[in-house]
Amino acid sequence: MRTLICILLYLWQLPQNLLGLLVVAFTHPSSVIPSPDGHSVVRASYRMRGGVSLGRYVVINTCQCTTITIRHELGHCRQSRMLGPLYLLVIGLPSLLWAALHEKVAPGRSYYWFYTERWADRLGGVER
Repeated sequence: MRTLICILLYLWQLPQNLLGLLVVAFTHPSSVIPSPDGHSVVRASYRMRGGVSLGRYVVINTCQCTTITIRHELGHCRQSRMLGPLYLLVIGLPSLLWAALHEKVAPGRSYYWFYTERWADRLGGVER
């Protein structure tokens, strides 16, 4: 039964899982970190600037690989599980745009102020 649930969950998140596999392929992670949720695969890479969560795949910059960052990214993984194929539109794209533009569109605001990041913090149990 657990295997069936894992397969269905992977299919539910298929678009972001496929993108996650591409990110893993292009960033050549140097280590794998066990995930406490059992559904995600956290990897550390020197090629990443920050962190990204796509489906069950999390890739984080090796130097920024703290417990808080991992928990935040696992919060994004939970968003992905909840939203399934809508994740990329509701969370992924807005989060990417916010990461690129937040200092220009909302100077003085914390990166974690934006709804995608606040929600990920809450789901990951991160208090800022």
